[in-house]
Amino acid sequence: MRYLAMTASLGMVLGGCAPPSKPVGCPDPAAVAPASIGGASYVAGLTGRLSGPDRENVIAEAIAEIHRADPGMSADAITNVLIAADCPVAAAKPDHTESADRQRIGQFRAQVDQLLGS
Repeated sequence: MRYLAMTASLGMVLGGCAPPSKPVGCPDPAAVAPASIGGASYVAGLTGRLSGPDRENVIAEAIAEIHRADPGMSADAITNVLIAADCPVAAAKPDHTESADRQRIGQFRAQVDQLLGS
């Protein structure tokens, strides 16, 4: 019994009393990127490009690429592809918490909307 009490106390000291923050899950690239633009492999390549320093130009280039590959793709669908590509980049940040992730997604969506003219 004494061992159980010490273990519980140690757990509260080391882990704190608050539940752990649950990170936002990333969308499945295959579910958001149609074959017409290259599917999941396009998203994977875009993820690598988005992790570099020139994000705004990468986003603008990606929008143009998607428009060329699938002219009928909606602005919402393009935004979803870009968010799916950026999600692993955001998840790699040191402050990967639910609130930080949601803030990053909101900022990224606003940037994409601005570039799309939405």
